[in-house]
Amino acid sequence: MTHSFKKYFTFGFVLLLAVMAICALTGHPLVSPETLAGLGMLPVMGNLDVQKTLGELTDVAKAAKETVEQVRKSHTELDGRVAKLQEEISAGKADAVTKAAFQDAVAKVEKAENALDKLNQEVTELAQKAANILGKPQTAKTLGQLAAESEVAKTYKGGSVELCTMAGPLFAKANVTSDAASAGVLVDPYRVPGILMSPDTPLTVRDLFTAVSISSNAVEWVQEKLFTNNAGPQAAEAAAKNESGITFEKKTSAIETIAHWIPASRQILADAPQLRGVIDGKLRTGLKLKEDLGLLFGDGTNGNLLGLVPQATAYSAVGIPAGATKIDHLRWAILQVTKAKYPATFAVLSLDDWALIQMMKTDDGAYIFGSPTDGAAPRIWGKRVVESYGLDSGDFVVGSSLAATIYDREEVSVRVAEQHGDFFIKNMVAILCEERLGFTVERPAAIVSGTFPA
Repeated sequence: MTHSFKKYFTFGFVLLLAVMAICALTGHPLVSPETLAGLGMLPVMGNLDVQKTLGELTDVAKAAKETVEQVRKSHTELDGRVAKLQEEISAGKADAVTKAAFQDAVAKVEKAENALDKLNQEVTELAQKAANILGKPQTAKTLGQLAAESEVAKTYKGGSVELCTMAGPLFAKANVTSDAASAGVLVDPYRVPGILMSPDTPLTVRDLFTAVSISSNAVEWVQEKLFTNNAGPQAAEAAAKNESGITFEKKTSAIETIAHWIPASRQILADAPQLRGVIDGKLRTGLKLKEDLGLLFGDGTNGNLLGLVPQATAYSAVGIPAGATKIDHLRWAILQVTKAKYPATFAVLSLDDWALIQMMKTDDGAYIFGSPTDGAAPRIWGKRVVESYGLDSGDFVVGSSLAATIYDREEVSVRVAEQHGDFFIKNMVAILCEERLGFTVERPAAIVSGTFPA
């Protein structure tokens, strides 16, 4: 009975598939392909292979129905023969005819069951074929292709028309975009090689004076303190000549150290070799910038150099004609240096003041300092002009290169060491940049510092 139940169940399932196939072929599917696609059972694809497979399934289903009827009829006939045979055996009336009829019924059942086994194999092969077709998505036509192939598109003459329709959700899945939550993580940004650094500040003041290398920690020098000039004619022969006087004083200027450092790990210096050069360059530039400011403004205390401005002679505008411009005041300061018996060689101006002077024009609109395209070195009254980032707008310094001297004890150097605190056990290093130098202003009268009148 169990064997018969399994057979009937298989036939019932086959009949169900056959009914679905017949309905689909007649244009009235019980379940649409789109619904099956939504359930993950059938991808949206061309109809050719599906219709062919469903047609074959329909033929097998018809054969299955006929075979089931044969098996049912054979089993009914066999059951009747068995009941009759049992009655005759019980009554002792079983003869050769009855036994032959029984054997014939058994043979018919066996033949029907063999046909059922063959049909079961065909159903299995057909199911595998259908699985291969259903499991291998075929290329579906896009909405654009369907629209292009439509008859409406071929005869379109303008206006709003419906070119095509497509069943099923077009946007069942989330859009693939460059957002980080979608496919954005797959996009690698372009990396600009190297490191973009801030611009370095130009250095200026050091170039104005002579630099001398020394090997001591201090500079001693003798400065003229007072000169009495009594030069004059001899009154007569054997008459006493005039006596002049001069006094001196010894001065000492200390060698000062300017330095700074940056901590860095040994790993990053090894993994990014260009970083070492960048750090060295920035340390050197920063050091020279501080040196430049010290040469100009240093007050001589707490390890600072004693610079030009604190030792300079104050500018005097006494006697300058009324209505004087900035250019006129610079010429008057040059005159003041010249009266101190030193040749003026430079003028230090703020960025703003030099720009305003360069933009000055004649009444006809011509630039006083020539064409804006002129690439000549900046000069005024024949003297070199130095643009200073440290000088405030409105201030200026005029002087002679003979007024001061720079003494280099140790030029700029960069060193790396682990001997700092617990750097050794932390794989850290200290990158140190330093220099030692002295600065003397031997002739303060040759340096004039002032402010342009408002």
